[in-house]
Amino acid sequence: MRETSRKSDSFLRRVSMALDDVVGVLSPRAAMMRRSYRFGYDILDKHRTRKKRSDAGGTGDWHLSQEKLDKLREICRDLGRNNPLVKGIFRKLATKVVGTATKIQARTDDEGWNQAAEQLWKEEMVNKPCDVTGRFNFHAYLKKMYYTYCRDGDMFTVFADEGIQAIEGDQVGTPYGKKKAEHFDVVNGVAVSKKTKKVIGYYIGKPNKWGYIAIESVQRYTADVVHHAFNSDRFSCSRGEPALISAVDTIDKLFGYIDAELVAAKINACFPMVITTREKSGMPPPFTKGVSASGKDEFERPLDKIDPGMIWHGGLGEDAKAVGVSRPASAFDPFILRILMIIGQPVNLPLMLMTGDYSGATFMNSRVAYQEARDTWYDEQELIIKPFVRRLYILKLQQWIKRKALTEREDSGRFEILCKRWPYVDPFKEAKADEVQLRNGTTTRTVICARQGEEFKDLTDQREKEEKYLKEKEVVLVPPKTGKPAA
Repeated sequence: MRETSRKSDSFLRRVSMALDDVVGVLSPRAAMMRRSYRFGYDILDKHRTRKKRSDAGGTGDWHLSQEKLDKLREICRDLGRNNPLVKGIFRKLATKVVGTATKIQARTDDEGWNQAAEQLWKEEMVNKPCDVTGRFNFHAYLKKMYYTYCRDGDMFTVFADEGIQAIEGDQVGTPYGKKKAEHFDVVNGVAVSKKTKKVIGYYIGKPNKWGYIAIESVQRYTADVVHHAFNSDRFSCSRGEPALISAVDTIDKLFGYIDAELVAAKINACFPMVITTREKSGMPPPFTKGVSASGKDEFERPLDKIDPGMIWHGGLGEDAKAVGVSRPASAFDPFILRILMIIGQPVNLPLMLMTGDYSGATFMNSRVAYQEARDTWYDEQELIIKPFVRRLYILKLQQWIKRKALTEREDSGRFEILCKRWPYVDPFKEAKADEVQLRNGTTTRTVICARQGEEFKDLTDQREKEEKYLKEKEVVLVPPKTGKPAA
C-alpha cells in the first residue's frame, strides 16, 4: 500500500511540474508561485515534519532520497534568500566557525623548511585566488563552503590541477537511465563498492527538474580527488540534509504570527471604518466579491480607500462603524522569544546569539551561552573544517615537492591547523581568572594561548624579537621602579 501511494504521488508530482511549464509560458510569476507553494506543502503537510510520530522504516537514504533532497535544498535556499532570520543564522555560523583566521603551521624539525612551506601557502592560497574560477582565495572559499554546507546539507570540492572546484549538492546525483553497475551501487550520486562498502566515486553533472543528473552531462570522479562535507544524523545516510530543515515549520509559523500582529497593529493604527447604508426594503445589498483597478466593485459601486486622518461626510441613511482587531498584547514578545529559542536548537545557537540582543544579558548568562555555542563550533571545526584543510594542504605539499619548490622530507606531514578562536566575554574578569589558575597550577600558558587561537611558542618568539628590538633602539616602555616618591 505504501509503495502504491508513493508511485501515485510521484505521478501526480510529475503532472503538476509539467503544468508548471505550461503556466510558465503564459505567466512566469504564476509558475514560480506554484512551485513555491508546492515546496511549502511538501515540507509542512507531509510526514517529514507534521506527523508527531512515524513508523516509516528503512535506511537514512530512504528518508533522504534523490527527489526529497532536491526539494529540501530548494526550501532552505528560498529561506536563505528571502528570510532575514535564516540568512543571518547561516552567516553568523560561517563567521563564528570559520571566519578568516584558519592558518597552517608546519612542524618539521627544519625551521627553514617550515617557513618556506608557510610562505608558499600564503602566496598561492591566501594572497591570490585559489579556486578554478579565479575569484576566491582560501579564506573566502572556506567560508562559502561552510555556509553552503549548513544551508544545503552537502558541499563537494574537486581537487583539480588548476585549483579547487566548488560543487554544490544538487550537482551530484544519480544519472537518470544509467545501467546498473556490477561491482558498485550508486546512491544519490555516491558510488559505493559492493565488496568493501567504501565510497569510491561521485557522479557530477547538470541536475534536471526531478533532482536527477542528466546522463549526457555526467562526469565521474574518484573519491581521492573529491572532498564531501555533509550533515548527516545516521550512519546509513549517504548525503546530508540542511541544518535548519527541522525548524522550517516553526520559522513559517513565527513569521506568519509576526505578519498577523503587524496587520492587526496597522488596522488599529488606521482606525478603519465600515460605511453602511440602510435600505428601505430592509434587504441587505449584494456582497462585494472583489476590487478592480478602477476603484469600483462588480456592481459599479465606488470603493474609497480610508487613510489615517480622513474625514467622512455621511449621507442620508448612512452610518460608519469602527473596525478593531484584537491583538496578543503582552503575550507577543515572550512567545516570539520562545519560538526563536526553538529555531536555534538545530544549530545550537542560544537566544542572545539568535537575536543579537544583549540588553538584558548578565556576565554569567552571556558566558554560559557562549560556552554552549562554542562546544558546537569546536566540533564543527574538528569534523568539517580541519579534514578539508588537511587534505588540501597535503595536496599542495605534493605539488610543491613535485615542482622542486620544497625538498622532500619524511616529516613533511607534521603540521598544525589553527582555526578561529573567540575573544573573552568579559576580558578583565576572564584574564584575572586565568591569572588565578596559573598561580594555582590548574592551567598552562599553552592552554590559554590555544584558547585565543595562538601558539605559546610563537608568542614567546615574538616577545623575544620585540624585547631585542626595544633594547637596540633604547626604548623604555615602562620606567623602572626606583622606590622614590613621585614629585
